[in-house]
Amino acid sequence: MAYSGMGERTALFKAAEQIGAAPGDLQQAHRLIMETTRFQNRLDHILTRTLNPKQLQRTPHGVTSFLRILAYLTYITRARESELERNVKWARQVLSWKELHPYEKSIALIASGTLRTNGQELTEIEQLAFDTCHPSWLVERLVAVFGRGFALQLLQRNLRPLATYIRTNPPRVDIAKPYALPAHIRYSPIPQLAGVWRLDGPAEGLVRSKAWSEGEVVIQDLASITTSLVASPNPGEKVLDLCAAPGNKTSHLASIMRNKGEIYSIDTSQKRLTHWRREMERTSCSIATPICADARSIPISIEADLVLVDPPCSNTGVLAKNPSIKWRITPARVSELVNRQYAILHEASKHARSGGSLVYCTCSILPEENEEVIETFLSRNPEFKIVRQTPILGSPGIRGFDKCQRFYPNLHDCNGYFIAKLKKAD
Repeated sequence: MAYSGMGERTALFKAAEQIGAAPGDLQQAHRLIMETTRFQNRLDHILTRTLNPKQLQRTPHGVTSFLRILAYLTYITRARESELERNVKWARQVLSWKELHPYEKSIALIASGTLRTNGQELTEIEQLAFDTCHPSWLVERLVAVFGRGFALQLLQRNLRPLATYIRTNPPRVDIAKPYALPAHIRYSPIPQLAGVWRLDGPAEGLVRSKAWSEGEVVIQDLASITTSLVASPNPGEKVLDLCAAPGNKTSHLASIMRNKGEIYSIDTSQKRLTHWRREMERTSCSIATPICADARSIPISIEADLVLVDPPCSNTGVLAKNPSIKWRITPARVSELVNRQYAILHEASKHARSGGSLVYCTCSILPEENEEVIETFLSRNPEFKIVRQTPILGSPGIRGFDKCQRFYPNLHDCNGYFIAKLKKAD
C-alpha cells in the first residue's frame, strides 16, 4: 500500500491472497489497518517517545506498521496484556528476527503503556489536529468555514466509523410487496425513504447473503441515495452519467427509470468500469452503456434530459470511512481538483437539453469544491438556475446557496456530501 499507492482494501486482499488468510483474520486485519490509519498522527507521536523522528523515518515500513498497531492496542483500545503478547508474537512470525531485533526495546516501552502522550508545545490549531487526528491545514480550514464548535464536532465524529445504508433494487424485487431482509441482518428503516435501511451492525453478513448475491439489495450511502432521488429521471429519458463507476448511482437511476430509457455512463478508468459492469449485471440494469473517456472531453453527441456530475474530489466527507485519505490530501491537490471539477461541469452543461436538469454532487465538505464551483459556473452560464430539491434529508448549503443540500457525518451519520440541482432554461 505504501509503495504502490493502492487503497487499504486492495492492498489487504492482495496480501491475503499471498498468505492464504482466513476470512475472520482478514476482517480483524482490515479493522486494525483502518483504525491505526485513523489515529496515525497520535500513534506516531507515541512512537517518537521511544524513536526520534529521524529514526522513525528510517524504520522499515513493516516495522512502523506493527509499532503503530501495538501503540493503537496499548493506548487507544487499552487491550489486555494477553492480546498485546499475541500481536507481538505474530509480528515476530511475520517480520524477520533480524529486522525486528533493533526495535525490541521500543516494543517493550510501547507495550508497557507508560510513554507520555502529551507535553508538546502546540498552537491551538495544532492541538486540535493532534486531539482529533487530522492534518493541521484541514483543521484550520474547517474552523474558518464552520466555526470552532461545529468543526470540532465534525472532526471528532470522523474518529468513529459511519453507519452503512442499503436500498432495495426494484428490478430484482417486487416493490408492490413488503420486502423482508434476511433474518440475521439487524437494521432500522429510514422513515423518509421507502426501501432504505440503516444497518445496525457490520455489512459482512449482508454481502454473504442471497439477497446480496441476487442483486435484491445495494449498499449505498444515504447521501448518494438522496442524490439519485433528487435527480429523479423519468422512464424513457436520456441520462448522461459522468464519473459513473463503481455504479451505485447508475443502477439506482435505472431502477427509478424502471429500466426504460438510456443511460450513458462515462468513467476514465477501465478497471473501475469492470466493476461497474459487474454491478450492472448483479442489479439487472439493462439500459446503461459504459464509455471509457475523460469527462472533460465527452466523446458522444447527446442532448440529455438529465446530466449527473459526480467528479473526482478531495473525499473530505468520507474520512470516517476511509481515514487514510486525510494524510494524502493537500491544499495543492484540492486546488487541482477544483479546476478539474469546473472543467467537467462546464463540459457536462453542453449536453443538457433546454429544460433539462444538471445535478452536481461531491463527497467533499469543502466549499471550494462545492458552492464556489457552482457560483463560478452560474456566473458564466446564466441559462442555468439553481432549483429546490426533493427529498431534503440534509442541511442547506452555505454561502447563500440554501437551495443546495449538504450532509455532515456529525449531523446525519452518513458521508459528508454536497448536492446542487440546476435547471437549463427552455
